[in-house]
Amino acid sequence: MSDFDKEAEREKLREKYERDQEKRESTQRMSELLLKGATMTNRHCDACGDPIFRYQGQAFCPTCQNARVDDEAADSARNAGDAGGD
Repeated sequence: MSDFDKEAEREKLREKYERDQEKRESTQRMSELLLKGATMTNRHCDACGDPIFRYQGQAFCPTCQNARVDDEAADSARNAGDAGGD
């Protein structure tokens, strides 16, 4: 009579595997964007925390498809990066 619950442990492992699979898919999407010539910016998505990418003039999150990053914000982030260390 053990306190170990096999079914609960299996469910935890299933959930972990699903999260890991989602992370692998997200990483694969990011890799494909980089190979296509997209730029990974130093900004991060407010919704999921993943890096914002810039591709064909648009800034977006490849993970949650958050396109709320407007071009003005992307330009100001780019200009701040170009300013260097003062």
